[in-house]
Amino acid sequence: MAGRKKVKLAYIINDACRKASYNKRKKGFVKKMKEISILCDVPVCGILYSQYESQPIVWPNPLVVQRLITQFRNMPEEERNKKMVNHEMFLKQRIEKEQEKLNKLKKENREKQIRMLMNQCLAGRPLTELNLDALNDMDCMIKGSLTEIATQIKSRKEKELAEMNQPQVAPPQVLMFDQSNIYTKQTVPWFLGDVPNQQFGFADDQIPPL
Repeated sequence: MAGRKKVKLAYIINDACRKASYNKRKKGFVKKMKEISILCDVPVCGILYSQYESQPIVWPNPLVVQRLITQFRNMPEEERNKKMVNHEMFLKQRIEKEQEKLNKLKKENREKQIRMLMNQCLAGRPLTELNLDALNDMDCMIKGSLTEIATQIKSRKEKELAEMNQPQVAPPQVLMFDQSNIYTKQTVPWFLGDVPNQQFGFADDQIPPL
């Protein structure tokens, strides 16, 4: 599914197209105010003047609009102007953003141009054919690349050194026993230790008389 085409922010010359765009965006504008008011519990009001309406469109109603405007005017000037954006400030912000984009594109194009000149010089083009601005830009680009390479080398060396200094953890050892070499030493009782190897008890002829 194709995405929505970005609308060019410019005055619509055709009257019918301009009116159709107004009606469409008017509904969207009122819908957004209602959503912000309900979802975020933010006091919102709007007044919309148009050449297509005999009376200004007021949302949500004149009483709420009057109350919010009075409340806004009673605020301290510093607080009131903190996040306020009028038409002039809005256009200024848009111009600054577009200028940033333009400067970024100019920088990217210049870098591509300098890279092409560097490749041409490596292929044999004399440096004497380049002007001073091109030589200065080439010098800055080369120095920047060398700095980046040096940073990468330093980072990798530090990483390798840290890995080398880490203590080596020995793997767990498993002790194996040979059951054939395990024996139990039986201790002779103390009362049999010094007794000679002889028969215990009395013979029939040794039974004492009663």
